[in-house]
Amino acid sequence: MTRKTSLLTIALTLFSISFLSCQSQKTNSPNQTNVQVKELSAFDNYVKNQDLLLGMPVRLKYDDNDQHLFVQDLPNWAIIEIDDSSNVVNTYGRKGRGPGEIEMLNDFYFNKDHLFIVEGSRFFIHKYSRKDGKHVSSLDFAEVRRGNHKDGAQPPRPIPLNDNNNQPFVTLNETVLIPSQFGKEYLYEAVDWEGQKVADIGKMPGNCTISKSEEEVRSALENKKVPAKDQCFAFPVSDRANPDEIFIIYSAIPKIEKYNLTGQKLWERKIPIIPEVDSLTIDLSILAKEHPDRRLGGMKVRKYIAGRSNVNGELFLITYTNLVTRFAPRRSIWIHKFDKEGNLAERMKIVSEEDLNPYVGMDFEGKRILANPNMQVDIRTYKF
Repeated sequence: MTRKTSLLTIALTLFSISFLSCQSQKTNSPNQTNVQVKELSAFDNYVKNQDLLLGMPVRLKYDDNDQHLFVQDLPNWAIIEIDDSSNVVNTYGRKGRGPGEIEMLNDFYFNKDHLFIVEGSRFFIHKYSRKDGKHVSSLDFAEVRRGNHKDGAQPPRPIPLNDNNNQPFVTLNETVLIPSQFGKEYLYEAVDWEGQKVADIGKMPGNCTISKSEEEVRSALENKKVPAKDQCFAFPVSDRANPDEIFIIYSAIPKIEKYNLTGQKLWERKIPIIPEVDSLTIDLSILAKEHPDRRLGGMKVRKYIAGRSNVNGELFLITYTNLVTRFAPRRSIWIHKFDKEGNLAERMKIVSEEDLNPYVGMDFEGKRILANPNMQVDIRTYKF
């Protein structure tokens, strides 16, 4: 072999290595995804007991440990716990102003011993026993906030039903995350059930602001950007594999961070560009351009709205559906599965002729997604 031929061979080999390396980097780039889509359309009726009278379910959460479903039932002002035969096990809360009673049911959380209801109108979190459904005690999180800060500021009032972002949250080990006011350094202040501060959790993004300037919002939406007012919105998801750790989901950016409950950041992942998520930005851009006379200051950019985790530490995020975003096109529910390191592993689309509430329950043992049509009583199960 001549020296010239040898040099050519080496050059081609180096080019091939470089090309394959670029292809590998491209495939694993956070800017795109090649994960295939799994569509779910067939469903069964979950409720088997005709004597179970639900008014209007709005949030569903499933407990794999005992195969019980928890239903936030709007007309009943309560959380209904039912077994897999649709028999009522416990009812938590009722409308009123007494101990354990509620005026506004914002959200709920549970572990094996207790269930917690966030009641935003009076800044309470109520604790109930899972043994009998009875009220145990309550935490006044506004009082905790005032006691821990010289400025005496109250936390933001929780938004009922339609937004998990920057809301009070109770972890699996019963640490309470109280949302900070915008302009603070951290998203949440973690306290124990006695109100004593444990840690600050979740760095507040530097670009976020409470400003709802119509001009700024319109400009951002038209250019397929996230307005500054939405960049600091996030919600936690407990890691069922590690009760002392939580995921923080920045719902509009979007980004995942992992923290332990001492405030230590464990890792951060940028979520890759995914068509069903990215198309929301396109929808809002078209809306802004086609309706120059419509006010957009209250328009929400939410790419993810809720999340669940399983005992393996895998994270499942539910996409935003536009049910509460005025004028924007309706969107199907998508569920994205991430491995315990925050890498996208699976994409699932629920195909339905009716709008489904995005706060679904997930039976990981039975591989079922539990969902209900918006403004209806039915609860469905989709096998995944």
